[in-house]
Amino acid sequence: MKRVLKWVGIVVLVFATLAGMAWYSVFGGNSAIVDGELVPGAHTVKDGFVSAVVLDAGPGKVALIDAGNDASGKALLAALAARQLGPDAVAAIFLTHGHGDHTAGCKVFPGAQVYALADEVALVGDAAKAVHPLHDGEITRVGDLRVEAFAVPGHTRGSAVYLADGVLFFGDSAGATTEGKVTKAVRLFSKDSALNVASVKALAIRLRPRSGEIKELAFAHTGPLQGFAPLEAFASQQP
Repeated sequence: MKRVLKWVGIVVLVFATLAGMAWYSVFGGNSAIVDGELVPGAHTVKDGFVSAVVLDAGPGKVALIDAGNDASGKALLAALAARQLGPDAVAAIFLTHGHGDHTAGCKVFPGAQVYALADEVALVGDAAKAVHPLHDGEITRVGDLRVEAFAVPGHTRGSAVYLADGVLFFGDSAGATTEGKVTKAVRLFSKDSALNVASVKALAIRLRPRSGEIKELAFAHTGPLQGFAPLEAFASQQP
């Protein structure tokens, strides 16, 4: 019996080691999520291994970029409460894509209008009633807030990047390394990694004439990067 338990322990240890190595190879070089203000009017909310963003949209009104991994919305509700706001203050949710760690909290905010790219609505499914299918380049106004949507297919078919308050919100379409570089979406969880890279590079080229508008690059699973330069550097990389 002791021999059996010993071998079971060895097998468990081997699997745990392999799992740890796999995790580190995917996430080990990423910068940590920073919970707090990105720029005035934009606040990152850490929800475990992912983040969402609260954007000011006028007195007593906010919009969200994604809705987190927690179906109870605990972290988002706490962030709202710190502003003396409740769930009814959320006027809109802009989904970067339809994976569950970005849509789980949507139902906590039944009064919010949910936006996603038209190509992503099917993947969002029942997690949220995405009643506002967006198209590339479309601009939406929520109170005082202006949100511009860009199509960046690859991580998912309808992945979006949003520009609001001088911040580019990438969701999972890119991330930041501890060295301050932009990195592509995680291949393991992406529909088409090559398309993801091409889409992000194309976005950088497209926004190059507007680079002065970009104050921050924000990512769902890592910390942010300042300015347009890291995205420019990513676009300049060889295939």
